[in-house]
Amino acid sequence: MGALYQEYPPVARLEPFVECFWMFQSSRALTEYPVMPDGCIDIVYSPSLSRDVQLIGAMTSARKFALPAGDLQFGARFKPAMARAFLPMAALDTTDQSIALSDIWGADARRLTEQIAETQSVEKRIGLLEARLGHSGEITLVQRLCASIVNQFGQVGVDDLAFQAGLSARQLRRLFLEQVGLSPKHFCRIIRFRNSLYRLRQSGRGDSAQLALDCGYYDQAHFNNEFRHFSGYTPLEFAALER
Repeated sequence: MGALYQEYPPVARLEPFVECFWMFQSSRALTEYPVMPDGCIDIVYSPSLSRDVQLIGAMTSARKFALPAGDLQFGARFKPAMARAFLPMAALDTTDQSIALSDIWGADARRLTEQIAETQSVEKRIGLLEARLGHSGEITLVQRLCASIVNQFGQVGVDDLAFQAGLSARQLRRLFLEQVGLSPKHFCRIIRFRNSLYRLRQSGRGDSAQLALDCGYYDQAHFNNEFRHFSGYTPLEFAALER
């Protein structure tokens, strides 16, 4: 498709919180560019979609965007639950939402938008955003649990999580909704889907039945249903898409 997508690691101070900075640019217009749910919250500058830098909350299903040719998208992807360290609001209020960052950070965000718009250098944009992401505070219990879920590719039971945390299932759900924007079960499903998406991209049209089992699904039908639920495609349809 003549598209360029690149990821950049954060400085050491932000490594526990920021998964990556990223940029995306296509040489031709894209009418339906799909973005898949991954359990993360992003800060995104996309001048074709909004004049303001946006906060994109955790998504519960894929979203498709129309992007003009040559438009440079830039963003920071927080690790699951880690945006809370920098954003004074409940994650649940951002789920499936695009919110102008100026509604959260006020004048600081407006200045940041102006500075980002004035440069086409990805490295300078990263430096501007890194400078704005200040003191992060202590790592919370939910943040540690999310990291554990990601490390286990979402193949974790909610009862096991609650036992590990020393909480009731109800308490755990409340904390996850507040800090992640998703219930523990929903978050595990998305992380499992995210792993299957990565594996499918690597294997192409390989043995999807074995991939389903490896990713923790009961069988091929379960895998197909979950994949379609989150992406809008069957695994075979996705594997056939133009990259």
